[in-house]
Amino acid sequence: MKKVLEGVRVIELSTYAAAPMVGRVLADFGADVIKVEAPSGDPFRNFGLSVNAPVSEEENPCFQLENANKRGIVLNLKSQEGKEILYDLLKDANIFFTNTRIEALRKLGLTYEDLSSRFPHLIYGHISGYGFKGEDSKLPGYDITAFWARGGGLADLATEGNGPLSAPYAVGDHCTTLALCSGLLGALYKQTRTGQGDFVLVSLYGVACFVNSLMITPAQYGDVWPKSKYLPLTPISNTYVCKDGEMITLTILDYQRDWGKFCKVIDREDLIPEERFNNPTSAKQPENSRELVILLGEIFATKNREEWVALLKEYDLPFSITQHLKEIPHDPLAWENGYLSSFTYDSGNTSAIPNTPVQFKENTASPCLRAPLLGEHTRQVLAELGYSPERIQNCIDAKAVCSRS
Repeated sequence: MKKVLEGVRVIELSTYAAAPMVGRVLADFGADVIKVEAPSGDPFRNFGLSVNAPVSEEENPCFQLENANKRGIVLNLKSQEGKEILYDLLKDANIFFTNTRIEALRKLGLTYEDLSSRFPHLIYGHISGYGFKGEDSKLPGYDITAFWARGGGLADLATEGNGPLSAPYAVGDHCTTLALCSGLLGALYKQTRTGQGDFVLVSLYGVACFVNSLMITPAQYGDVWPKSKYLPLTPISNTYVCKDGEMITLTILDYQRDWGKFCKVIDREDLIPEERFNNPTSAKQPENSRELVILLGEIFATKNREEWVALLKEYDLPFSITQHLKEIPHDPLAWENGYLSSFTYDSGNTSAIPNTPVQFKENTASPCLRAPLLGEHTRQVLAELGYSPERIQNCIDAKAVCSRS
């Protein structure tokens, strides 16, 4: 079936996670995405060493996650010839995006201003840590610092008295991915109508402000974080540990409607008329909330998780099993909905790779093709640009490009 971005050419100059995942998403939508790397390669090729995952050419799951379905070339953009090759790539490209810091882009002559004058049709996307304005915009920005720390998550999302979270890997990166994708696709619509490019900017910090906006807004009116487990949104929007040590998370927001049903689930219909608990205003009072949370904790500890699942489903109450990360690759729901793909590495090992979350009626997730090896498609891409074999070899000899063969 024809992919929604079939025929769109994307040139990616990026490293690590937030920006490379943009290329992965666009490639999954059907675009021809060419990843440009420096001769030293994307440092994320070695990220697995930090998280106990393989990093060999035969098996590199972290790099595979961010870079599946692309082609890859190596250009030395510090050489004039390498830069000219990039220009040749951009002549017929729809989109160019990068997360290279602005100071480095200025040195390379690859800012938006540099490229838009040469390629007025080109959509230029940029991901930064903190934006382009203000003294701190010059700071190096990663997911943990710009999204989690500056964006409030580390300080305020742990439970009270337990210190900051260990920031989850790439959550802010991948939220920022979707933000840039949305902007690029909007600009692509403009390009199809007018032939003109645009400049699309997102930052990790800006996305954190957006993602955390429903906490930032009431915080200005006295809603205090971090939250004690005894002072949740309400006691029936909370997480409880079951008899088997597994957890159930409740999110019963329509308190007045569902309190009676919930009391039937826990076999405590005597609590239905209890004025301390039967409405959200009373239940949120600190002394009442603490008492009810302790009581519910004792009740949930009397049955295994699957027993509670059956009861909560019977009464159609909003809840979820509280899964561990290691459980998700074995979750039938994730496979049935196409949220995961099985990928077999050249090593022969297999793992589950999460897919792009956006789905179309006639554009299901692409087969998860192997991420490019360093310089794997250099000769192929240059040949497509009309370079002769002799010229390609001269570029290799001059160290303007690198190729695996």
